[in-house]
Amino acid sequence: MKVFKGITAALLGTTLLAGAVYAQQTPSAPAQATAPTAQQKEAARDLAKLSADGAIAFRALHLARVAIFDADPAAAKKLVADARAALAKAKTDSTAFQKAEADFKMPKGMKAAPAAGSASTQPVAWLPIDGQLALDEDFVSTPAKAAAVADANKSLEKGNRAEAIEKLRVADVKVMFAMALAPLDKTMADVDQAAKLLDGGKYYEANAALKKVEEGVRYDVILASAQPPKAAAPKQN
Repeated sequence: MKVFKGITAALLGTTLLAGAVYAQQTPSAPAQATAPTAQQKEAARDLAKLSADGAIAFRALHLARVAIFDADPAAAKKLVADARAALAKAKTDSTAFQKAEADFKMPKGMKAAPAAGSASTQPVAWLPIDGQLALDEDFVSTPAKAAAVADANKSLEKGNRAEAIEKLRVADVKVMFAMALAPLDKTMADVDQAAKLLDGGKYYEANAALKKVEEGVRYDVILASAQPPKAAAPKQN
């Protein structure tokens, strides 16, 4: 599945939370906050780390393929050059993180791109080029949770994802965060190869190389907001 279809309609499209039924009653007070779990800290970090340069690069690569189809090699070469420059910046912007593809959790309804069992267990650098928040499928609206979702949406409108996640965590609203990830080193190598093919006038092969880059995008879902499980009550002697 290409990055331009499926999870998101536009790159860097972390969207407002959907699917909440806003209750009309007066909201009740949210549950008392507890310390975030390690997974929640990781989720908040990832939400703040989407790579703008990576997104720019993939836009340019897609447009380069369009230019090839339109028989405009000059435009394709410029777009690929722009993509290479954006990827070079993305490599230094501290957004990439190490993870094994075998550890990815695919969003429901999406089929994994690699054949079953072929995903690598070796951690590599992944560039987060897109992301989207969504309420957990088991979400049940209550006045307090509806108010938290509305408040979180206000934070998302301002681009403050981490603040939105914290508001939802405090209200015990479970939110999933789906990320579109590009293997950084492989992507850069394939784009470099596409540039060489374009310079050599091998436009069909260059398009195939760019298609390979787009098809190399993978998806991962993490639980972005949830209260830690409560400790069991001590047993009576």
